Amino acid sequence: MGTILLATDGSEYARQAAERAIELAEERGATLHVICVVDQRRFGDPALSSSELATIYAEDHAAVCVGEVTAMAEAHDVRVEGDTRHGIPHEVIREYADEIDAELIVVGEHGSHEEHFSGVGREVLEASDREVRVIEAEEQETEGE
Repeated sequence: MGTILLATDGSEYARQAAERAIELAEERGATLHVICVVDQRRFGDPALSSSELATIYAEDHAAVCVGEVTAMAEAHDVRVEGDTRHGIPHEVIREYADEIDAELIVVGEHGSHEEHFSGVGREVLEASDREVRVIEAEEQETEGE
């Protein structure tokens, strides 16, 4: 029995990564931990910032993202725990992986951040001593093909 960490941001790419992480958790009999990080570079402290509403929205969005993946995992009878945190995404993901002693970190290829989530995945991959899988987006057929 192991531990898998999925980092999500609610994007379609993250959903594909969630589906793969759930499959892996099922195959391994692992507990799936799901985290969504509210990027402090974009959303500061709500009590001190003029962007309080945007920060509250980002926090709510993070909770919804985690809730959706949690429901998906529970539907597959996968043990799952979710969390949201503030910080710099790649740093928080690595710190959380250390806290839960994750055997595997799963992230999507792209995401909804201004900088592509693959940048976050790349940062995690380069700085982590854990197994990291950056799940590539499935090719979408375009009209006329």
